[in-house]
Amino acid sequence: MQGFATVPATSDAKEYLRLLLRHKFGLLITLLLGLTLAWLYLISTDRIYEASALVNVSERDNLSDNGETVQQIDWNAPTIKEEANLITSRRVLTPVVDAFNTRITAEPKSVPILGDLARNVPFLGGFVRDLGVASQYAWGEESIELAELSVPRAWEDSELILTALGDFAYSLAYQNEIIIETADVGATAQASLSNGGNLTVTVSQLDAEPGVQFSLVRASLQATITGMRGNLVTETTDSKSRMITVRMRGKEPALIADMTNAVILEYRSVKLGTQNQSTDERLVFFEGQLPEVEADLRAAELALSRFRRNSGSVRETQVDLKLGQLDRLETQLLEKEVERDDLLERYTVAHPTPKRLQKEIDVLTNKINQITSTIVAAPDTEREMAVLQDELDTKRDLFIEMSETLQKLRLANVGNVGEVQIIDEALAPRESVSPNKLLAIVGGTLTTLFLYTLYLTLRSALSTVISDQESLERASGLPVYMNIPKSSAQRRLGAPTIVDSSRLLAGPEGSTASKAIASNVLALSKPEDFSIENIRGLRSMLEDVMAGAHNNVLMFTSPLPSMGKSFLSLNLAVLVAQTGKRVLLIDADYQRGQLHKSLGLESGPGLPEVVRGKSELKETVKATAVQNLYCIPRGYSATGSGVDMPSDKEFGAFLSVVAPRFDIAIIDTPPVLSVSTAAALGKHAGSTIMVIKEGEVKEPQLNEALKRLTFSGVRVSGCIMNGSSAPTPKHYTYYREQLD
Repeated sequence: MQGFATVPATSDAKEYLRLLLRHKFGLLITLLLGLTLAWLYLISTDRIYEASALVNVSERDNLSDNGETVQQIDWNAPTIKEEANLITSRRVLTPVVDAFNTRITAEPKSVPILGDLARNVPFLGGFVRDLGVASQYAWGEESIELAELSVPRAWEDSELILTALGDFAYSLAYQNEIIIETADVGATAQASLSNGGNLTVTVSQLDAEPGVQFSLVRASLQATITGMRGNLVTETTDSKSRMITVRMRGKEPALIADMTNAVILEYRSVKLGTQNQSTDERLVFFEGQLPEVEADLRAAELALSRFRRNSGSVRETQVDLKLGQLDRLETQLLEKEVERDDLLERYTVAHPTPKRLQKEIDVLTNKINQITSTIVAAPDTEREMAVLQDELDTKRDLFIEMSETLQKLRLANVGNVGEVQIIDEALAPRESVSPNKLLAIVGGTLTTLFLYTLYLTLRSALSTVISDQESLERASGLPVYMNIPKSSAQRRLGAPTIVDSSRLLAGPEGSTASKAIASNVLALSKPEDFSIENIRGLRSMLEDVMAGAHNNVLMFTSPLPSMGKSFLSLNLAVLVAQTGKRVLLIDADYQRGQLHKSLGLESGPGLPEVVRGKSELKETVKATAVQNLYCIPRGYSATGSGVDMPSDKEFGAFLSVVAPRFDIAIIDTPPVLSVSTAAALGKHAGSTIMVIKEGEVKEPQLNEALKRLTFSGVRVSGCIMNGSSAPTPKHYTYYREQLD
């Protein structure tokens, strides 16, 4: 790549700016293209809004059994990241999806970008609609609202095509198969499908021209939640913060605000339900059992009351006392047995303490047996009443205990609601967050400019086109004598005019003839032009350029056409003639030569005729309106008359006779790669200069042209870079001002 790189190093800012200046119109068009793309992007991209809410997840506070608030320390408490994952879980999002019915989408079918452009430019939309070419697409403000869409599970995430039929009617198709031929807006339409499923659709509103199609989709729950997660973002300042910002994006401001609030409410419900699960289970158990215990209590009270009425007035007897004593003894016995069992887990039976407890247990057992025997011996009435009273007391105690426990659980459940606090609810946004107009415009223009600049750089780096003086010197291996800039004045010159030959012989530079050809020759019409000034520099270098040459003949040639050889030959000849030297200008381009027209000469016998002896020298060498300048035109060969071209030997003999009569002879030849004239005539020229136009010749073409000249024995002295876009040095401006 280094061998063929013609672009200057990127560190050379001046050379890089030259590259950009050469393509300034391309940069301008690219800038306009970037602005256009940014505008199309802005009008074709839906406005996206963002609603945000702020919640605080605090540490959990519960009520103890005595009603006091206690702080629970849970070493396995979820981190803030886990809380964020809970917000975006299916358990939280599924109820929101069902509540807002987001699984159903209905949109008009439109052509990308063009449809958006038509909606923003009503005239364009009406024009396209009138054409009738794409009547199935939406080109305006077509809209639809669905109240219901139910499809089989296999059809979820698949597209249904609804076509407006006019008169508030529509048809429905699936994969080019008509499912519902016609249905009315506002009515529920049903269809039995071939796979055994049913389809139900209710269109509540339809505003569209007949033939416009709409895309209906009932998404699966998984796809809906996945899409909702893509629009839902949870953020926090750091890992220690308990504040979570919940953001949701969407096209409808009011809808996303309501959905955001619904998400955080559902999250709070799920969060508290998970943490209070054990409390809730106990609460449900006691709330379910308490009515049964109360019913048993009322039944015991009723049984005791009925027994008392049937048995009459019953006095307190010794049985009641014995029953109370029996209860106390049984309680003590139970405590002793528990204490004994606890000691036996640590000691053996032979240990003194378990032995002592066992003796006390035996004593209590004996007393209980004695009291029980006395109760059995008591009258049946008193014994039965005592049993009923004891059952009533037991059930009353149980009811009171369960009631107190239930009340404590309810208070504890109420005390836990403050763990998830909604600090800020979501509000409907007024400004969209996407697309960003400034970013789109700046990004679009900079991107297109960057891509175009990158293209220019790569093309210049990889191309072998000769675009500056350094690349020309490297490719040719020859010195570059001059860098001729572009001339806007040369492009403004009119077509060459023919001057009456009778006026040429008496034509000093101030004569009418000289003024006539001044419009054809830049050196005469605009002598202060930068290009002419550079050619003056070449005129000053001629002695050095032609030093060591075997004659005074200078030939201009080029690899390809339109390199500016004739321009250089003509203007150099005029400038040399203005110094008082006799100059002979030879037009060797037999087919396309135009030098005689530029000098105001009529067509006539030229170089082929005079070399072959078919024309006299005095008739062929014609004087021009410029003093000391003579010209041999191209001749008649371009007319297709069949005149043979002279051989190189004939041309060499001709030059040996004619050239000594002038101070310098300048030959303008056709391109080397087009015809062989330059290679044939160049061996008889003492000096040859290769003319290269900037950005028009590739290195292989230049090398091939030099190779052909070298094989023919032509010695190329150097090169000239023509049509250069390099900035003009300041001293040229000073020189022009002095001329003015």
